[in-house]
Amino acid sequence: MSDYFVIPDTSDNQYWKLKITNNGERSTTFVPRDKELHQNLKVKAWKIIQSKQTRKPRLKA
Repeated sequence: MSDYFVIPDTSDNQYWKLKITNNGERSTTFVPRDKELHQNLKVKAWKIIQSKQTRKPRLKA
């Protein structure tokens, strides 16, 4: 698998695979092929998002 630094778009067939279920309604879900890589990318993305959030100081009661 290629080196990924961010979670790619769902059009990337090397990263994502399709999971199709047919329980009364047809449903298509994108599932990462490498779950460990996906988890690491999610953690990295969350840290970036949190670092950009403005932190408000807590008010003392």
